[in-house]
Amino acid sequence: MQGSSSISSSSVEAPTPHCHYGVRSPIRTAWKCDYPGRRFYGCSGYGTSMKCSFFQWYDPAPPARYADVIRRLLETNEGIRSENTKLKKTRQELLDEMRRLQQSVHETTAELEGAVAASMAMEDNMLASVATTRRRGVVIIVLISVIVFVDLIALAMCFQSN
Repeated sequence: MQGSSSISSSSVEAPTPHCHYGVRSPIRTAWKCDYPGRRFYGCSGYGTSMKCSFFQWYDPAPPARYADVIRRLLETNEGIRSENTKLKKTRQELLDEMRRLQQSVHETTAELEGAVAASMAMEDNMLASVATTRRRGVVIIVLISVIVFVDLIALAMCFQSN
């Protein structure tokens, strides 16, 4: 069963009524009265300086139950709109917080990369220093060995000459 939002018309349409000033009155829809969604003819000068009060219902009066259903639907719709507004605000707040956190992560990452680079430079310097110290140690041991060897040779020569 399909619903239709169009209005079927008979072969002869009713003439559009004219307001108290003789102007054709367009069909409007009432939303803030006891018949929300009900259409009516109203003066096209409504809300202007013409001050015409012409009014005539276009739709027949619906059963009272319809008005209640439509009213509840409108209230539900307003609640959904309100919740949607709150959710949009919360979403925006979360997006803002996410941007702040991303910026913080970016800054922290940059700091960590700098600290890692400095640590690696220090490690390279320490390794170079250790290598230099080892070379010096080897040189000192060789020098001491040479001095001891020369002393031993000199001492041995002294004993041979006696």
